[in-house]
Amino acid sequence: MEAKTNTDNKRFSIFPTGWWDETNLRVVPRQHPQQTQTISWVYEYIKSDRARRATLQLRAMDGKATREETQQFKLLNFEYATFSGIFSYRNAKGLVMRSPYLAIDIDDLTSLQEAHRVRELLVRDTSITTALCFVSPKGKGVKWIVELPEWTYGKNFREQYEMVRRYIGFTYGIDPDKSGSDVCRACFLPWDAECYVNNKYLNFRKLCFLSGKEQGAGGKRIDFAS
Repeated sequence: MEAKTNTDNKRFSIFPTGWWDETNLRVVPRQHPQQTQTISWVYEYIKSDRARRATLQLRAMDGKATREETQQFKLLNFEYATFSGIFSYRNAKGLVMRSPYLAIDIDDLTSLQEAHRVRELLVRDTSITTALCFVSPKGKGVKWIVELPEWTYGKNFREQYEMVRRYIGFTYGIDPDKSGSDVCRACFLPWDAECYVNNKYLNFRKLCFLSGKEQGAGGKRIDFAS
């Protein structure tokens, strides 16, 4: 049975990078989360240099590496989030609590410049509230993290995703990745110096910091400048 959306829960799971299996032939993704975090934490992570080198290396592989090599590189070098909830294990049965977010994945854009244009277009939408929006690791896509619109309340996750996907198609003529309808869908965290965040999440972070609630892994704040 699918966990109900908890609009008071503003946290979701963060997973570490993968590793080579014992045969050294394939990369195994991590399925157990390392921590739960917030929109403001991810914003600071993406804006920092934490994933900058990996992001630039991945984009330099464009046209030179196979699809499998590209996927292995992402698994080895990028942490990822499951924005739609907190998980004990990354599958539908491992869902502990839903969050009020959907991660919309828009792929196969023609260039980094087009990705920038689409990002700016989406964050100005007045029918859906953007939480976070950034260019994908490969540079030819956009990850749009949105708050669940009220007109999707009461629906299950797949129905909510499909309603938002159809809205985007009708409004912008863009067809988001259908695989985003999987509640445990992984979203890699790249570097994007121009990542957009809704200002209310920065204000929320300040309040949490002042109250001592803004923490990273192991109960410590993480300084991404280090």
